[in-house]
Order: sequence, then C-alpha cells, then structure tokens
Amino acid sequence: MDLDPDSIKKDFPRMRHIYLNNASSAPVPFIAIKAVTDFLISYGEYGPDSSVSASMVDDLISRTRKEIARLINCREDEIIFTQSTTHAINIIANALDIKRGDVIVIRDGEHEHPANYYAWLRLKKQKEIAIKSLNLKDEDGSIDVEELKKIVDSRTRLVALSHVLFNTGLILPIEEVSRVLRDKDKDKDKDRERRVHLCVDAAQSVGCMEVDVKRLGCSFMVFPSSKWLCAPTGLGILYCSRDAWDDVEPLYVGGESAFIHDGMLYYRDMPYRMQAGFRGYPLLAGLLASLQYISSIGIARIRNWNMHLADMVKEGLRDDEHIKVYGPDDSRLRSCIVSFNFNYKDSDVMVSRLVRDLEREGIIVAEREVLKKKIVRVSPHFFNSEDDIARFLSTLNRLLPTLTS
Repeated sequence: MDLDPDSIKKDFPRMRHIYLNNASSAPVPFIAIKAVTDFLISYGEYGPDSSVSASMVDDLISRTRKEIARLINCREDEIIFTQSTTHAINIIANALDIKRGDVIVIRDGEHEHPANYYAWLRLKKQKEIAIKSLNLKDEDGSIDVEELKKIVDSRTRLVALSHVLFNTGLILPIEEVSRVLRDKDKDKDKDRERRVHLCVDAAQSVGCMEVDVKRLGCSFMVFPSSKWLCAPTGLGILYCSRDAWDDVEPLYVGGESAFIHDGMLYYRDMPYRMQAGFRGYPLLAGLLASLQYISSIGIARIRNWNMHLADMVKEGLRDDEHIKVYGPDDSRLRSCIVSFNFNYKDSDVMVSRLVRDLEREGIIVAEREVLKKKIVRVSPHFFNSEDDIARFLSTLNRLLPTLTS
C-alpha cells in the first residue's frame, strides 16, 4: 500500500471523529474550500455581471466538464450539471420520451436506493407505464442477467440500475446488462425504432473506483459531487450519451437553454439545452479543485487503499459468530462499503444503539437497511488510516457485550 493517510488528513479540516461514512457524504479538502471562496471573491471584485466574470464562469464550466469527461471517459458535451443525484434521475425520468404502455425495468424496491426507485415508480401513475422488478438472487442484492433477458421485450423503454449498491456495496454486472440490451435492440422488430436505454446510478462508484461509461454502455449515468469525489454538496452530474440526445426533451427552458427565431422557440446545443437557470458556479469551483486533487492521487491507488481498509473491517468481523456480514468476499465484486448486523432477534435495536454509541466514542458510521433489516454501514475513504480501522474494531468489540445486556 503506497498511500500516506496521515499526510492526506492534513489536506482536510481537522477531523474530530474517525469518519467512516463516506458513502453518505465525504469531507471537503482545504483546496476545494479555498476554490469556492476564491471564486466568490473574484466574482465580487469584478462584478457578477461583468465581462470578466462571465469569461471566468465560462472557463470554469469548460474546465470542470473537461475534468469530469476525463474521469468517466466521455465527451465534454455529454456532461450536464444538476443539483444532486436525485435531481438528475428525475430529469431523465421526466425528459425521456416515455409513452403509455412502455415498460421500465428496475430492481426490487426493498433493496434499491429511494432516489433510483421513487422517480420511476411515479411514472407508473403519471404516464400509465408498466414497472417490472428484477428478483433478487440473495440478500446482497445480486440480480440474474438471465431473468433480465426474459423480462426485456418490445415494450421495454429503459432499465434503471445502481452501479454499486448503497447498502451492501455489491457491484452489479452493468456491462452484462448493457450487452443484453444491445442484443435486444439488434433483434427488435424492424418497425420498432425506439431503443432500450440504460440509466445507471453511480453515486457509490465514481470517485472510489474506475468508471468508464463507454465500457459500461449506458445511455445515462448520474452521480453527486459530495460523496466519493469529496466536493461541496449541492451538485450532481448527469451523463447523457450523444446517442440518447434525440430521445430527451429539456425539462426546463430559459434564456440559457433556448432562443427565439422568427417567433419560434429553438433549443441550444447540448448540454446547454438541459441546463436552464444553472447558477452553482461557486460549487463548480470546489468540484473542479476536488476532481484535480483526486486525480493527483489516482483513482486506482484510492481503490486499492480503500479495499485494503474494507478487507481489514471484514476480517475483523469474520470470526464473530454473532455478526452477519453482507457483500461478497471477492473484492472484485464489491466496493469498500462493509455492512453488518447481528444474529439476534433484537438486531434492529442493537444496530441503532451501536451507531449511536460509536458516535459517542468519536466514530461515525451509518445506519441503513437491507430487506427491511437494519444494518451498520462502514465506508472508509483514502484519508482513513489502518489505525482508524483498528480503533473502530477495538471499540466495536468493547461495545458488543453492552448491546445485549
């Protein structure tokens, strides 16, 4: 392992706790905080509506798009800025050409993040479409690609899946799913011109593992600024493949996204047509700085270190017969998220109590659910150290006897 987390910690504001909840939101490094304040100062010095400020904003947007495009391997004009992952999913849900009788395929709602479930479920009532759910193969949330082949038919318009599951850390076989959809498109009836799209929620993958949208083969991908990218909260990124441009209608319209010619309304070129009213420029400055910071360390190095820490957590929990750990053992099939609960009938109560007790001990983890069972979710990032994990495990072992008393 070649990362020095103790040195990296100095790049962040003082952490008063051992923070192991990066799947929720990560801390922001000084360089990104400074970028936000520097932008606000410069923007104010020249005047927000001056030509200098306008040029500064244009340059910032262009540079940020270029950095994101490099990170996920796409074109710059395929990047749309939103407020959050949830906002981006809702844009696609409402902008995509979906008609009455169309089918959307999703995972079982009891194991999917609400952001990637509710927006699609709402369309069932709005547009009288059909929702088909993939059955879960196991508690980790695995799906059966063979089942998907049977479900996807001529009425299917979109498949929506998470890249990495927010609760168990399982990596779904998105590339296999993409191949199934491409094969279905090749076999479709000649009179069926509408392709099957794939929308991927990458909130738990971009920033902590290598993500290549071309290899994944998705039409849309969404992720936030504030999780693994360590950028300020309040921004989301929507990747919209060039191949899908003709199938989406702008959800909002304004002077930035459209214009009038001969009395007719025309949309501007992508991605501007999808960004009416965007004004999150200070946040973009922070995102750009965080992207450059993450890039300087290297996604591969971050992934290796994070998985090393996750393996330490799993190994520390493995021999306790009272603890149930979720997620596959094979590190190639999971992220650095480690989730567990207890083999007791009062497991839910124990989980809630443990999360509170750990925080009182200065260790931050999350309480989530797997199939309506509460879990403790641990999600380390590259600034966490082996000592952080050792302290978490020793504190956990000290608290365990009190949970059943």
